[in-house]
Amino acid sequence: MNNRSGNLSVWDKFGPAGEILRRELPELISACHSDMVNAQHVSGVKCALVYGCVWIRVMEEIVERFKDLPGAEVIQYENYKLLAINGIIVFPWRYGKDATCNIESCDFNSTDSQLRHLLFAKKDSVDQLHLELCLGVPKRLRNIAGKYGVVIVGYASDTSALYNVEWGEVISISEKGFLNFSSKERLFDKNVSGVGLIDTSVVDGEAFDAGPIPHLQLEVQEDLSKEDNG
Repeated sequence: MNNRSGNLSVWDKFGPAGEILRRELPELISACHSDMVNAQHVSGVKCALVYGCVWIRVMEEIVERFKDLPGAEVIQYENYKLLAINGIIVFPWRYGKDATCNIESCDFNSTDSQLRHLLFAKKDSVDQLHLELCLGVPKRLRNIAGKYGVVIVGYASDTSALYNVEWGEVISISEKGFLNFSSKERLFDKNVSGVGLIDTSVVDGEAFDAGPIPHLQLEVQEDLSKEDNG
């Protein structure tokens, strides 16, 4: 059984694409989690620096898999892209690193990113936001403010497990960076039987040495540390 709140389910917001998103998002995040766990092991790096890039992997895969759904729109942001469907941005966020984290008690914009400010900025406040950030806000990002709704696809994970996946439509953000949801649903919970649409054996994956060793392809990229922890 899935946990729901609000009068209108999250997936209804996306029209015909909603049920596809609801069914496939947990599987997509699970696959990204497993791939990045393997990449972390292969790298030989002791700290979880490699796995920490799981956020960008999830963001890229969401666009790639769902960009052709009815009502889909791809929004370019620096070196990566966001997906919107029916005027609602599907924004993945790794909000925690263990099973005890509560998405509503985590600071959404702890990295002080331009994009995360603009997701919830009102159109008439963008000029003031531009001054407060002391940064040039590109026109394509200014156009996001007040134009799109936002559904957060939140997940908690570390290199040992994917703990949960949930999504919800955000109606506001507090001064402390906490999200307020109009509706929210838990799509997967590792510790609660019957909550989730994916097999836990797929989430945690096989032992690291149970299959072929993947080969990393490394390339120089621009610094995206501002958006770290996705």
